[in-house]
Amino acid sequence: MSDPLINTLYLIFHGRFPGEKAAAVFAAESAQAFADNGFSVTVVVPRRLARLKESVEQCYGIKGNFRTVFVPILDLFEIPLVKTMAFKISYSTFSISTFFYILFSAKRRHTVIYSNESLPLLLLSFFFPNTFYEVHDFPRHSLLHRILLSLVKGVIVTNRSKKGELARQFGLADRKLFYEPNAVDVEGFAKAIGVTVRKKLNLSPGTVLVGYAGALKTMGMEKGIGLLLEAVASLPPRFRLLIVGGNTDDVSAYKAVSRTLHISDRVAFVGWVRHSEVSEYLAACDILVAPFPDTPHYRFLMSPLKIFEYMAAGKPIVASRLESITELLNDDSAYLVTPGDGKFLAQGIQTAASSPDARTKALHAKELVQNHSWNKRARRIIDFFGKY
Repeated sequence: MSDPLINTLYLIFHGRFPGEKAAAVFAAESAQAFADNGFSVTVVVPRRLARLKESVEQCYGIKGNFRTVFVPILDLFEIPLVKTMAFKISYSTFSISTFFYILFSAKRRHTVIYSNESLPLLLLSFFFPNTFYEVHDFPRHSLLHRILLSLVKGVIVTNRSKKGELARQFGLADRKLFYEPNAVDVEGFAKAIGVTVRKKLNLSPGTVLVGYAGALKTMGMEKGIGLLLEAVASLPPRFRLLIVGGNTDDVSAYKAVSRTLHISDRVAFVGWVRHSEVSEYLAACDILVAPFPDTPHYRFLMSPLKIFEYMAAGKPIVASRLESITELLNDDSAYLVTPGDGKFLAQGIQTAASSPDARTKALHAKELVQNHSWNKRARRIIDFFGKY
């Protein structure tokens, strides 16, 4: 930053940490990258009753060069009778705890507060001059968000559609907005080989392993897994499907779909694995698929970590042709198909398996993602801090 005294950063994340969701990966990788770029970083997270037993280092395969502080919350997620209110109660108590913790532990003029959490960031913006809001879910047109967006010093957005809509709906000046997509551990995903995974799956010669990695639903919304199963069912038996990720309920539901389609012997559901292990599963695949449906969320709001991970893995990619995807991939780097159509998805997979251009496209995607490491992302965001 332009002021060398500003060397402390608090990253606020309201989620299980370490946790199984992509947002937790974002928090861990961002914290490490900011620390690698010279900041003393503290990640502030809720003290949840149910969190993974692994350390941050084990779960994400990072060196953990930052401090994690667990602030107290009222955690009612495990009580069925109040589960519908649990998130609001947790978020409110987390926001208050975070506010007081940072207020009394940070030097106001020498600290950056960075978060995608609107309420704690709003409270802290009244007292700290260097607050930055990374927009993941598009903010509602509420008084809270209007005040927040007027108070923070800068707003980081992960895709261009969000940037345009923030400027249009909230009247934000272009200099206050900074476009920076998500990122990936480029080296970690590139060096994986996947041999052990393929042996474990006991694949016969000539098998084409199609892979998907990530949650099977987002905020209850379908992510195209049912369509992917239908597409694989229409392909010859040499095509097998590996699905990595998903909670127990979602995995059980899609296993039932695979049985209905009579392809349960061709589909391997791994369930959730540590993020540090995902690269080996991707490396084991011949083709990687992102079958997102055509909804406003997927078309305009997302910047999916899985796309960056697929690109870094260096394997042919078949993905839905959506604006959020075409910001990152084009017809020279992936097989882009009409979303929501199993026939086109199956054709895309088959083409990726047989086309002589497949390796060229994969290498082009891998080349494109070199500029999207977590460290380079953090460096660009820090440069944005310095504009103020």
